Amino acid sequence: MSQTVDRALSILPLLAQGPADLGQVAERLGVHKSTALRLLRTLHEHGLVYRQEDQRYRLGARLFALAQEAVENLDVREIAHPHLVALNDRCGHTVHLAVYEEQEVLYIDKVESRYPVRMYSRIG
Repeated sequence: MSQTVDRALSILPLLAQGPADLGQVAERLGVHKSTALRLLRTLHEHGLVYRQEDQRYRLGARLFALAQEAVENLDVREIAHPHLVALNDRCGHTVHLAVYEEQEVLYIDKVESRYPVRMYSRIG
């Protein structure tokens, strides 16, 4: 792994704990202030960190936007389906994945029971 990238990425969890000044960042990374400043400037240029008026750095808005976009693009069905199958293998009954929206339960995935008597349900 690139040492520079590793150091830059190490700044993000540090700032997730709260704002920090240049000296604190350098100390936590175990680098000279000039190295920490170079890393912070690069992260700042990409919107991942923000320099406050009091000269402390905090996480930037772009980081939150990226995180939100990543969450919105997760396909929960794709992630959950193997777990539905595993649960179905253990119990043998129909297993549903659902969301609660506007006071209604909406089934978004299911794995059918292996038994002849089943609960009828429809995705969507």
